[in-house]
Amino acid sequence: MSLVDLSKNVALGIDIGGTNTKFGVVNHRGEVLEKGNIRTDAYPTVEEYIDALYEAVHPLIESHGKEKNFDGIGVGAPNANYYTGTIEQAPNLPWKGTIPFAELMSAKFGLPCTITNDANAAAIG
Repeated sequence: MSLVDLSKNVALGIDIGGTNTKFGVVNHRGEVLEKGNIRTDAYPTVEEYIDALYEAVHPLIESHGKEKNFDGIGVGAPNANYYTGTIEQAPNLPWKGTIPFAELMSAKFGLPCTITNDANAAAIG
């Protein structure tokens, strides 16, 4: 029987708020290895926001072994729908409508992305 070595695996956690977005690289124990933030409300379109987030996060990805050691991205966001991967009509975000956020993030980062409502994410820890 072989055991899986998770010691090098990490994930990117993102907490989207109406004003600021916080992000961090976490290990398999849930320990935050590195973190940062950007303004959420500085980007009028979700595409501009994701581009800025990528630029801010990319150095962290590089310093932790590029994408090969990343299991994926977890996002907590207002009005996020876990089942569809969308942010729907979030009143405190600058982007309106239903946004296929998980799909856009996966396309930009080249990693699987899961999204959930920020209140649910906060309850989990």
